Amino acid sequence: MGRIVALVASLVVVLGCGSGTLGGGPDGGGDPNSAACSSLTACGCLAAGGRCALRTEACYCPSECDPSIACICGGGQFLACEDAVIHPTPPTCLLQAQRVQQQCAAQPFVNYVDGLCRTQTDPCVTSCLANLASCSDIDCRFCPDCDCAPPERANAFAACIEGCGPLR
Repeated sequence: MGRIVALVASLVVVLGCGSGTLGGGPDGGGDPNSAACSSLTACGCLAAGGRCALRTEACYCPSECDPSIACICGGGQFLACEDAVIHPTPPTCLLQAQRVQQQCAAQPFVNYVDGLCRTQTDPCVTSCLANLASCSDIDCRFCPDCDCAPPERANAFAACIEGCGPLR
């Protein structure tokens, strides 16, 4: 009789736990790879990783999805599963230079702004290009091959670029 009880208990544990993956926990989970986030339960949402985000009350602990999860507090409730907010990749220096070249296409010397990027991700020059206030701020001083005196008029873009340090 003891063997039968142990066998039945084992079957209940095995069948009751689903696939054993994070998405197949006691709450049914849902398919974390294909279901809409809003249709997922807590375990399915957690298993969906970066695609979905849990919306919960304070102190929610998803230990029912994975017993190895240790929580400092508990008692909060799972409220919903939502699409994760995807943060856009910050623009690179070369992308900002291309944007400025398109926006200021009629401005002389604009073809030299991509030469201001020391690296593809140069944060200082990228910021200067992103904050360009006027196309007229792009002048002869940015042309490495031109033989011209720098304009007398100071401008915020030139000051920003100079603040980035030596470009060449």
